Amino acid sequence: MHHITFVLFPGFSMISLNGALEPLRVANLERPDTYAWTFVSPDGEPAAASNDIPVSVAGPFRHIGTPDLAVLCASYEPQAAVCAKVMAEIRRLAGAGVALCAIESAPLIMAAAGVLDGHRATCHWECTASMREDFPDVEVCDSLFEMDRRRMTCAGGASVIDMMLEWIARREGSGLSAAIADKLIHTRYVETGAEPRVPARSRYQINDQRLLAIIDAMETHVEDTLQIGDLAQIGGLSLRQLERLFRAKLGTTPKQLYLKLRLERAERLLTYSQMSVRDVGLACGFSSLAQFSRAYKTHIGTPPSGTRRAG
Repeated sequence: MHHITFVLFPGFSMISLNGALEPLRVANLERPDTYAWTFVSPDGEPAAASNDIPVSVAGPFRHIGTPDLAVLCASYEPQAAVCAKVMAEIRRLAGAGVALCAIESAPLIMAAAGVLDGHRATCHWECTASMREDFPDVEVCDSLFEMDRRRMTCAGGASVIDMMLEWIARREGSGLSAAIADKLIHTRYVETGAEPRVPARSRYQINDQRLLAIIDAMETHVEDTLQIGDLAQIGGLSLRQLERLFRAKLGTTPKQLYLKLRLERAERLLTYSQMSVRDVGLACGFSSLAQFSRAYKTHIGTPPSGTRRAG
């Protein structure tokens, strides 16, 4: 029997936890007594998910022992979990050879402990920019999940099912994994490499390849911002055609959308990274703190420092 311990940090995602548990439960229906699991929390108290549903735990994180797999579950405010006791326990588990998994924003916690250095890893798409900035020794990937030696990381949500199906397939064979997917009616069983975020085509409800190429360039060039003329060239359009196309298909201008994307990236960096407000502004293409602060307050409704305090 393989023992898995779930470490539930306050505000963890219930859908991610269920996505990890259900494949294990169905695996036991197919092959009884294959997996067992327990829950712990940092302080041993019941942990409330982000939907306020409390989950009872067997004890505190420090009593985790040496399971076959430890799964860190976090969602909002992962920085609150970064304390000396949690870091020491994660390092102890890594030193003991325990396989470590982190879901959604929990890869930031694992990275802070230093156990992801030199490994491929992913996290929720809202956190990837922060992870790249704060942990340069981690190879941060834009994927649904990553398995690199004894480390697993996952973007969260429904992709947790895909990760667990792949993990089970590697341990027990693809036949069991396929049977589990069938029982869960999970037809989107993918391996690594899929995008962690809904593609721009679906987010903006557009199929125009010129617009998609331009939006991709905007999202790629946030710090080293491109001129509007450069974007027009990427789409094979004149400046006039570019403006008309954006207004007709997206109801905005290229300049307005580009600024919106940069400020959304800034909001995520302020929420999840340890970067200073000034550095966040520079990383999002603003030449000065004053310029960044004005734009952020105008479009987000609060100064950058307000988002940092709230996070």
